[in-house]
Amino acid sequence: MSTETLHKPSEKSPRIMIIAGEASGDLHGGRLAKALLSQNRPIELIGFGGTAMQQAGVDIRYDIKKLGIVGLIEILFHLRVIWEAYRYAISLLKSQVALLVLIDFSGFNLRVAKAAKKMGIPVVYYVSPQVWAWRSGRVQTIAKYVDQMIVILPFEKAIYDKAHVPCEFVGHPLLDELSEIKKADKNIKRNNNEKTPTIALLPGSRKREVLSLLPAMLAALERIQEEFPGLQVLIPVASSLPTELILELTTASPLPITLIKGSVYDVLFQADVAIIASGTATLQGALANIPMVIVYKISRISYILARYLIQIQSMSLANIVADKPFIPELVQENVSATRISSEIRHLLTDKDAYKKMKQNLSEVSSRLGSPGASNRAAKIIYRLLDKQSRPAAPSGQYS
Repeated sequence: MSTETLHKPSEKSPRIMIIAGEASGDLHGGRLAKALLSQNRPIELIGFGGTAMQQAGVDIRYDIKKLGIVGLIEILFHLRVIWEAYRYAISLLKSQVALLVLIDFSGFNLRVAKAAKKMGIPVVYYVSPQVWAWRSGRVQTIAKYVDQMIVILPFEKAIYDKAHVPCEFVGHPLLDELSEIKKADKNIKRNNNEKTPTIALLPGSRKREVLSLLPAMLAALERIQEEFPGLQVLIPVASSLPTELILELTTASPLPITLIKGSVYDVLFQADVAIIASGTATLQGALANIPMVIVYKISRISYILARYLIQIQSMSLANIVADKPFIPELVQENVSATRISSEIRHLLTDKDAYKKMKQNLSEVSSRLGSPGASNRAAKIIYRLLDKQSRPAAPSGQYS
């Protein structure tokens, strides 16, 4: 029996609207939806999302594949799509929405939050914008239009506490999926053969990202294929991407490549090392304890603007959480076959470097909290939803 059948809303069910703008947000939104519906309360979930949210029981009114944009300049070429999506979001808010949940995607979501505030709709922001990395002034905007922040990185709560924004740290929702996988398969083992390594390629969840990164990843592995003749390549296919795109980019490669649909962990737990696009996937790599190289590439103009705006040195979440740059980050022109192959060769041949990175990855994992983030977030959302009928429970960081 499906989630939707078990929790079919009635006409009087409060309607919660969830907006995610990209694949990682869809993943978090799906887990949150499951947690909300597991409470057996009469609610209706609608929103902007993708496969994960839909499968969890959310009535998807807008498919986020249309919003797969990366880079500051690239956004300018999609303004019409963004504007149409915004207008549609506002129209949905007018359909008796009782509470709005926003997931990251701040450029879009903060504008929707402003509109919701004017309509008197409570706003919860789950998964904070990266205000610690750039445009820190967004904290003041959030203070104006958001009723409750729910953050998933350990250092974010202090930022909002300082700005007097109601905020709770719930831990990282990626730990929930990992916990389930480990329970299902207690005998997860990697190949661990130096001469026949398995390498995971995670080129991102957006089309432009994949087109920019995957060819360099493949070229790098082709360079070391003779040194490691039994080398195997695994690529997870994000739900936000057509499989045909990956096939088009990999068909001509001499590498033995396997495409896998499903959880990213299905790939990471089979691999010995990984090449990963900067983003949420670097934390998934850290949680899977897989030594990696991180790559990041956008248009030249977007990069120049980003370097002017960004206030931190590291580009990857794993290095940021660790508070030290222990994972190699290759950016822009350094995303080349030469540089990538050099870093991967180092990990595959230097046992001490490999072991040291695994130790640091374990430290990242320990800082992200404990499983149960989605359930904790759901309880906070229900508390806010019930606020009109009874006092809210005391807030704070979970213990």
